[in-house]
Amino acid sequence: MVLSQLGIPSSRLSGSLMPSAFPWFTLLAACVGNCGFWLYCFNRVNATGLPRKMTKSLEKLAILACFAIPLSVMTAYWPACQTWLWDSGSWLPTGAWPVSGWILLSLASLILQTPRWIGTRWGLRAPRQLLQLTAQPYNVAQEIGGCSTADSQTGLLARIPGNQITQLEVNRKELELPRPLALADGIKIGHLSDLHFTGQLKIEHYHFVIDRFLELEPDLIAITGDIIDYQKCLPWLAPVLGRLRAPLGCYFIFGNHDCRLKDVDQLAHLLKGLGHRDAGEQSHCTQTPSGLNLQIVGNERPWLNRLAEPPPSALPCTSPDITLRLGLSHSPDQIEWARRLELDVMLAGHTHGGQVRFPLLGPIVAPSHYGSRFASGVFYMPPTLMHVSRGVAGTHPIRWRCLPEVSLLTLRSPKTS
Repeated sequence: MVLSQLGIPSSRLSGSLMPSAFPWFTLLAACVGNCGFWLYCFNRVNATGLPRKMTKSLEKLAILACFAIPLSVMTAYWPACQTWLWDSGSWLPTGAWPVSGWILLSLASLILQTPRWIGTRWGLRAPRQLLQLTAQPYNVAQEIGGCSTADSQTGLLARIPGNQITQLEVNRKELELPRPLALADGIKIGHLSDLHFTGQLKIEHYHFVIDRFLELEPDLIAITGDIIDYQKCLPWLAPVLGRLRAPLGCYFIFGNHDCRLKDVDQLAHLLKGLGHRDAGEQSHCTQTPSGLNLQIVGNERPWLNRLAEPPPSALPCTSPDITLRLGLSHSPDQIEWARRLELDVMLAGHTHGGQVRFPLLGPIVAPSHYGSRFASGVFYMPPTLMHVSRGVAGTHPIRWRCLPEVSLLTLRSPKTS
């Protein structure tokens, strides 16, 4: 009586209670394929450059569809599904064509996406161009007196076990350049990204981050976008970012969250007033004491297009033997742009490392046309070496197994025989 009330067909009560594994395996595989398809859509919506409100609406639609479609068809045809799961050895239910259709489409998604996904996991391995990595973690909240958060909601989320939003990792990485460039050997680039001045973290938190960053003593500083989200945090620029100084200059570009301000030109004006150089507005060329020509070019697409893409022949300092070409992009999606321009190094952010990195699986959510393939780390896409930062903060204050970071990249010229 109890088993029949639980929904197990009466035909199962007189025989074995163990259902066939086939329908359950099919259902599980279909659920994985369904989630994979909508995750694919979710990741790529964030990379389109659509207006923020439309992007957020499409994100919510993808999440809703992921759960609503299977639940709706299964509920509408529950008697047939019940019989299929408990009293059938077939792969698909009979008399429930919408359920069968959803299962077949989800299985097709699983089959198509599995090789791609395995390829992205393989791509997360560090390339041979990463010669050395040392990391120093900090619990910023403890270092500044026990509290980094500035509002109750962020403070509550920060207390979730394992949440690393109030922590920091200072990374030192040695990178081998794609081509011999003796004059660039030993150049140190400080990479900052995704600071996200929102007011969720205290200004003292950012002062600690900048203190640790300046201790790295970079020759050049690059900020790859998403500096500030809200107008109310504009007064933070001078006391926090005004401290950034490097012998070869501090260069910045904007990201999608900077576009939330009423006027990005005002933001650019304020940063340039601090002595920083706008790589999103124009390309720059400077020379090191060793005689190396250093060319810096920015890319803020798809959200902004303040700098038209120059052809490689039009770029300044084009003598290849004494020129290092450095690209700054908010999103790693612009890697093909960097390759077209034959940039030696491209720095990016935007993906926050996925924010949550599962054991074995790694990151699965990343706002990119490539999904989580370039979530964070070092990647070599000939002829360009790309470094993607996990960033310092974010509007969603959740980080699990994905520490916020600042990085010092020391460039090494490959040895020639």
